[in-house]
Amino acid sequence: MKIVAAYSKPEEAYLAKTRLEASGINATIRDDLTVSVYWLYSNAIGGVKVAVEDEDYDQAREVLMLPKVDAGLLRCPHCGSDEVRLRELSPLAAICIGIGFVLPFRSRRADCLRCHQSFVVDLRKKSPSQ
Repeated sequence: MKIVAAYSKPEEAYLAKTRLEASGINATIRDDLTVSVYWLYSNAIGGVKVAVEDEDYDQAREVLMLPKVDAGLLRCPHCGSDEVRLRELSPLAAICIGIGFVLPFRSRRADCLRCHQSFVVDLRKKSPSQ
């Protein structure tokens, strides 16, 4: 079996497995339990891996590279791309967790995966349908 993709979170790997199985490709997940219990080990062990049979590898890569059906809700103000990921922790929150002090706040920044710019997400903006 070959590893076709690796993810930092088990949920992302299971979504990829679901996409592959919907296309008729059998897939298995590796290291999901380790990352679920010890999430800090995710980078050390290479993340949660999705593996497929050798003969399905090329087709699996194509399935996982298909564009998403729905465009993202966020768009990058710099390049207009919908390939945007919210930051999970602000640097201050990461430092606080590192020293053992947990504060209940979230980051309001997002990073564009295409142009690599970051921007502040305004959570008070209403969508055009509202």
